[in-house]
Amino acid sequence: MTKKIVYLSVAVISLLFVISCEKDFREIGGNVISNNQFDTKQITLEVVMTDSIVDAVRADNVGIGSLGEYLLGIYNNPDYEKIEASIISQLALITNPRTAEVTSNDGDDDVDSIYVFNQAVLEIPYTSTALDDEADGKPKFRLDSLLGNSTIPMTLEVHRNGTFLNTLDPNNPSDQNSYMSDADYIETELLNDDPGFTFTPDPTDTLYVLDRELSTGATFKDTIKLTNSIPFLTVPLNKTRMQELFWDKFGDAEFTTQNDFNNYFRGLILKTEGADGSMVPLSLGTNAPRVKFYYTITTLDEGVVKDTIVGNYSFNFAGVTNSKYKMTAPQNPVPSNSIAIQGTAGSMAKLQILNGTELQDLRSQNILITDASLVFNIDASRDTTKVPLRLLLFKNNKGNAEQIEDSYTEPLFYGGGLTDDDEGKPKEYTIRITDYISNLVTGQSDDNLPLVLKVYNNPTDASIINNFIQTEVNTYNWNPRGVTLYNHEATNGENRIKLVISYSEEKDN
Repeated sequence: MTKKIVYLSVAVISLLFVISCEKDFREIGGNVISNNQFDTKQITLEVVMTDSIVDAVRADNVGIGSLGEYLLGIYNNPDYEKIEASIISQLALITNPRTAEVTSNDGDDDVDSIYVFNQAVLEIPYTSTALDDEADGKPKFRLDSLLGNSTIPMTLEVHRNGTFLNTLDPNNPSDQNSYMSDADYIETELLNDDPGFTFTPDPTDTLYVLDRELSTGATFKDTIKLTNSIPFLTVPLNKTRMQELFWDKFGDAEFTTQNDFNNYFRGLILKTEGADGSMVPLSLGTNAPRVKFYYTITTLDEGVVKDTIVGNYSFNFAGVTNSKYKMTAPQNPVPSNSIAIQGTAGSMAKLQILNGTELQDLRSQNILITDASLVFNIDASRDTTKVPLRLLLFKNNKGNAEQIEDSYTEPLFYGGGLTDDDEGKPKEYTIRITDYISNLVTGQSDDNLPLVLKVYNNPTDASIINNFIQTEVNTYNWNPRGVTLYNHEATNGENRIKLVISYSEEKDN
């Protein structure tokens, strides 16, 4: 697919739209017409709304640098597909990791610093918000955007990845590579210290107590905290195997360059499985997950211990980093008069508007379209506690997903956001497609294309990014929320999906 990008400032777009509107207004009947010569009317047209199957979505960072969020865990809402989310990532090579230091003393090489490898762990900082401190002064946090039941333990397996993660398409090296959310990866070996490791995301997990060991055999406890004491998960890894794979090979050719390292150690697979649990969003910014190797250094002076230094080597998640979504059918079937819309690799809906002779009927009238809105009412018989805050409507142009023009000509009015009722409960979504309908009615466009409704993914679904109009809709989606909407069935009455068109027509003289 060729990506179409147009550069225009928002101000210029708005100005052109105003000029266009004024031109349409004046050309009706071939004369400049004042408001008192118009009647304003409204019609409601039927819309056919059906399921649109999603097999997988794009789930790599090759083309965009980083996914906005990486999901880890399990989200099992019985009204929607169960999601088991895993992460696959390369590691960033660090510069010159040492396991010994040698200095010259009277012409002889003597080891004056003895390194002792203490432990290897996977460290995963949670995405969190700092709250007011506890009464005793300890920091207090809230885990952000957590979905599901965080009291249910989840299995977390850390596997050595055996699939080479390539940024270029192996079949056509001139193109970028891509990975879908259902891609398969080779699990070479399990690296957990405890093969049955489980966790529950907890905002009070702000420290990890580590057993340190000196070259003399003495041990002591060390408390590990992150910057600003943010909460994090620690997964102990198999010390013997991590020493063989990393510590004992730091000076070998495999650790010379990033490419050498990527060929040797192809990354990690963080795999969650289970019947239920919670979905944890993670970031790959400054608080990216990492593998840490903790060590102590005993400094000797003529054989006498002079100092003890503690340290760690950190291999951050970097390079190609992908998500994997294992989807399972919902426990509760979707009612026949409704359609489920769910993010990640969940489900979408296909819409057909202006059916039969409706478009021809509109074209035969001398009218000016002033507003055209699709109204989607929420089926409150299904769970509405974690519905999407926004939906996106786009065109299916012979298999190519394209933005509707209103998304960039009228971005402030296009809509798609959730509206609550008077009691604060989720009620409906409204999307305005005035320019799209107007272009069809005036004959400027003859393409009455199928439309597709999906959960909005921020920021990849934005139609304007840095003043560039993005006409192509990408398949990325890391928003796991779902909502059930009434379809076009007559049994839904006023709650059925509808296209409401407001227009002005010239009065009869």
